[in-house]
Amino acid sequence: MYPRLFTLGPVSLPTYGVFAAIALIAGLALAMRTAARLRIAPDAVWNLGMIAVFTAVLGSKLLLVAGHWHDFLSYPFLMLSMKIPQTVDSVLTELGLGISAGLLYMTLKRMPWLIAFDAVAPGWALGQAILALGCFFAGCDYGRPTSVPWGVAFHSRWAALWNGTPLNVRLQPFQLYLFAVQLALCLLLLGWLPRRRQAGELAGAWMLTSGLAGFFLDFYRGDNRLMIFSGALSLAQAIAFCLVAIGALMLLEQRPARSRAS
Repeated sequence: MYPRLFTLGPVSLPTYGVFAAIALIAGLALAMRTAARLRIAPDAVWNLGMIAVFTAVLGSKLLLVAGHWHDFLSYPFLMLSMKIPQTVDSVLTELGLGISAGLLYMTLKRMPWLIAFDAVAPGWALGQAILALGCFFAGCDYGRPTSVPWGVAFHSRWAALWNGTPLNVRLQPFQLYLFAVQLALCLLLLGWLPRRRQAGELAGAWMLTSGLAGFFLDFYRGDNRLMIFSGALSLAQAIAFCLVAIGALMLLEQRPARSRAS
């Protein structure tokens, strides 16, 4: 695979970073088109996505710096460029910061939450699909060892160095499974859009389906799974369970308020 797109002296362009940028732009561009069809200001949806993403990324980085202030004063560039270790606390912190910033922005802009979620859902699925494809090329989020004929083997020493990817071992193509699921969901949601009957349908469908798929696909994941509840469940599966529950609630038929006049 290709963890680096190219190297120029001491500067390397990581494949995953490029795909992450493409995923962000493509996802927000699609969300803007969907927002226009749902009569929401496209610029507001673009701002919503950028604020949520950058608050999650920069906020978690600032918390890392604040917790290691003396190291930051000694090695500022190293601290700023260092990847944040993936722990239960760091993942939940990023999610909490991004979600809180997004909800606060929608509240201040008086955006209808359910309609905004519907506008974002297809773009989010597209972004997740592109990210999964980037992980496949970079060798991150690799799968478990397998003997199935469609298993993949990584050979790049950079994948092993940066992501701990096992080399010359046939692995489940977990990233491609995730890519296929999210791309199919994106197309499904776009096809559902004209048939949407109530606010929250698209977002609820994405949460429910993505959560179910993510829960079972996580069993095929081979890299550092963050386990909780004494190893009974992974953090990804717990988040998937929450998505299923919230998605199911959003798909429930909304009853119109009864008229007070008798």
